[in-house]
Amino acid sequence: MDAEPRCALELLVPDWNTCKLDHSIQEGSPQLTRVVTYTREIGDQASTFTANLDHGDDHILLPMRALDHRVLTLNKWCCDEAIRRSFLEGAQVFKLEKDTLPRDIAEEGFVVQTDETYPIRGRALRKCLPFDDDLSVVGNQKTPFGNLYLFKLLRHLVIHSPLALMEVSARNMVDPELDISEENLDALDMAIDLDRATPIWLSWSKMPQLKSVLLDLRIYSRDLNTDRGCIGKDEIIKRAQEMGRSLSLELLVIAGLQSYDFATSYEGYMAGDIEGLDEINGEPNWIKIFRPAIRPGGRIILVDRLADG
Repeated sequence: MDAEPRCALELLVPDWNTCKLDHSIQEGSPQLTRVVTYTREIGDQASTFTANLDHGDDHILLPMRALDHRVLTLNKWCCDEAIRRSFLEGAQVFKLEKDTLPRDIAEEGFVVQTDETYPIRGRALRKCLPFDDDLSVVGNQKTPFGNLYLFKLLRHLVIHSPLALMEVSARNMVDPELDISEENLDALDMAIDLDRATPIWLSWSKMPQLKSVLLDLRIYSRDLNTDRGCIGKDEIIKRAQEMGRSLSLELLVIAGLQSYDFATSYEGYMAGDIEGLDEINGEPNWIKIFRPAIRPGGRIILVDRLADG
């Protein structure tokens, strides 16, 4: 059944409290969040570009559709149809979270098998969505009748990575009573770090039907990424190129590419500048990089935290 549409920023980065009822900025108050919006030209309408300290009075609304669990229990056909319509018509939010660790986590052989370990991507997420870097064989989930993969039905996809995951490490995931070597802990930490780049490794070529994509890449501009090298600039650019080859989106929202030390000033820039420059203030021009992934009239929105309040 239909539910109230929700703001993209509320779905993508709820722990930033970016979407508020009162968007007014009081004089002297810290200006913490910036929302950059680029709209691609279509027909006689020129492209537009704005950089604001919030999204203003106009929410970036996505359709929502709630599953009626009473319908799911009626019969297989009703269940299939309810799930199909939910994925076709409503935004689906997937969240990275701590998963169950493999049983051999403390064994010597684990060190050479970490490419089969996904500590914060998790089996549930991998069952629903396809990933280009997933080396293990995990069958993607199908509709109850088994006629179609669920990810083929997706139209509006949100990948949220909670800020609390920044604090996750091998040492606080493993049972403190477990006898485990430092080598194994380091291997698990590496697997966790690789998982932090999960949003960009989706198999875009398998989901060309997508209309909206919201990616939480806040790890990119955090000190943790500087220290651990979880996700690199070149890696994001290559995956953006893959998105450009496969997708034709109406909406692309990305959080965290220009936060904190990566904050970029857009003062004086016009839409034409944004479309032509490879770099802005020495940093990648992410709008130009991701532009091939949106259709004419489509929007790219970059939401970033300039400082913590």
